[in-house]
Amino acid sequence: MEIRLNLAKKFGLDEKTVLEIVKEVSEKMQKVDEILIKPYDIHFSNKNLSEIIGKIMEKTAADILTKKLGSEVKNAKSDSDADLTFFDGGWKIEIKITSTDNAWTGGEFSKRPFEYLLVSWGGEFDEFFVAFTHLKKKDWHSNMSSNYYGPSYSAKDLLKKKDKIIFIGKLETTERGGIKIKREKIN
Repeated sequence: MEIRLNLAKKFGLDEKTVLEIVKEVSEKMQKVDEILIKPYDIHFSNKNLSEIIGKIMEKTAADILTKKLGSEVKNAKSDSDADLTFFDGGWKIEIKITSTDNAWTGGEFSKRPFEYLLVSWGGEFDEFFVAFTHLKKKDWHSNMSSNYYGPSYSAKDLLKKKDKIIFIGKLETTERGGIKIKREKIN
């Protein structure tokens, strides 16, 4: 846990900064909803919305962390780029977004170990869970045998992981013994 905390500090990540990033993402998504989705009655699946939230979060985090750290943090310009690249030190962070309360989906063929911000969103784009941890390929559970394209990383696995920081929200055990992501209202 101490290693993860020190690394988070190096990346400029603390509860206040993560909350600032998420609040700005929430405001931008509420504008997208107000300007694009509601007036035109456009339906986006939660997967589509997660992609949009992810791109907004990458850019927002890069801007806020660049100001905080005083050195450039770049957001991804293509799928082959890390979501966030810190030019002082060459560090990288991947951001995984889900609308579910039990798991994140990754890329089946991605082999790069990274630091991850694991994010779950809900409500009117005003409820979030955010955790920080390191994941390797072996941490992800392949779903290829189920004819599903992406590997998953479960809330249960995150709960078991000692080396993590939960900035917003919590993980809770259900009456049936399952582990659920509990988002926090941020506004």
